[in-house]
Amino acid sequence: MNKVKLRKTGELYIPKTLTKILNIEVGDMIKIFIDGKKIVLTNKTGFEKENKCTYNQKGTIHIPAEIRRLSNIDTDTVFTITIDEKEKRVSLIPDLTG
Repeated sequence: MNKVKLRKTGELYIPKTLTKILNIEVGDMIKIFIDGKKIVLTNKTGFEKENKCTYNQKGTIHIPAEIRRLSNIDTDTVFTITIDEKEKRVSLIPDLTG
């Protein structure tokens, strides 16, 4: 799976393959920040001042409204996923063409 879609609630389903790369379980905090046009997810230390969300038991995270606004995305936005396994980061690149 290389694409995910933002739900109307602002939630994003995180596929199992990504939870393994990020090394996260239900209840873990995920740091979310913007890097250019990408939204980056990581659980690495060193990003304590970034937005955070909790990975929940539904397999989703909530993308904060501030991040959605700054990224100019809304519900139903489709993201292409890029993975940096070395850095334990997942980047979500919005497809704003549609």
